[in-house]
Amino acid sequence: MSSWHKLALGNDDQAFEPTLRIQQMFMSKFLMCRPGSGRALFSCYDKENDNLWLYFSPAAEDIAVRVYAEPCDPPTALDCIGLLAGEGDALGIEAPELAKAA
Repeated sequence: MSSWHKLALGNDDQAFEPTLRIQQMFMSKFLMCRPGSGRALFSCYDKENDNLWLYFSPAAEDIAVRVYAEPCDPPTALDCIGLLAGEGDALGIEAPELAKAA
C-alpha cells in the first residue's frame, strides 16, 4: 500500500539545489499523468530546527523512493504545508483533515 513520504533537506543553503532537482524529477513524471492523479509535492520549513521538509503524496511514491524519502503519516495543518508542484487537491484526497484546515 502506498503511503506519504517525507525528506529532510537541511537549511536554505543546503536545500536549494536538491529541491530544484527533486522538483524537476517530479515535473517530468507529473506532466505525463492524467488530471486527478493525486501526484503532489509539498514543503514545510521548520524554523525551530532550520530544516526544509518535502512531503510526497502516495501517488508520488516513485520519486520519494528515488530520493530516499522516509514513509510518514499524512501531513497535518501543523506541518505548515505549501504546494511546490502537482495537484494541491491531493491533500483533500489523501489527508482530509488538511483540506478542512486550509
